[in-house]
Amino acid sequence: MRVAEKIQRFFSLPTLELETLWLPLVELWLSKQYPQGSQLYVVIDRTSWGVINLLMVSVVWQHRAIPIWCEALAKKGSSNYDEQTAILSNVIRHLSAYRLVILGDREFCSVKLGQWLAQQKVHFCLRLKRNTEVSIVE
Repeated sequence: MRVAEKIQRFFSLPTLELETLWLPLVELWLSKQYPQGSQLYVVIDRTSWGVINLLMVSVVWQHRAIPIWCEALAKKGSSNYDEQTAILSNVIRHLSAYRLVILGDREFCSVKLGQWLAQQKVHFCLRLKRNTEVSIVE
């Protein structure tokens, strides 16, 4: 077996998933950086690298975005509401000890996503297009 195949097999082990390996490390690191109840800024973004389309969630730390979760989208183009809420649900659950502020660009500026975030008791700032009109409905 070639080295590349051994490495690929190693990384396909079920114990090396984001939720079981990476997120506990992130939680430990955050507990050393921020006391419980602190406000954390969390960024959601989508990026494409050739044929790879990633939906990424990062924590802002010292003016840097530190990746904490990502999902490969099995399609080209923008993410949808279901993909966005699925990835954010995992992050919100793991960072429940903090007051979260979700930041997103124009891809994430749907009313439906904003309502869902409000239901999760999470603050958010989603960038709007320049010509968007906003009205407060009570």
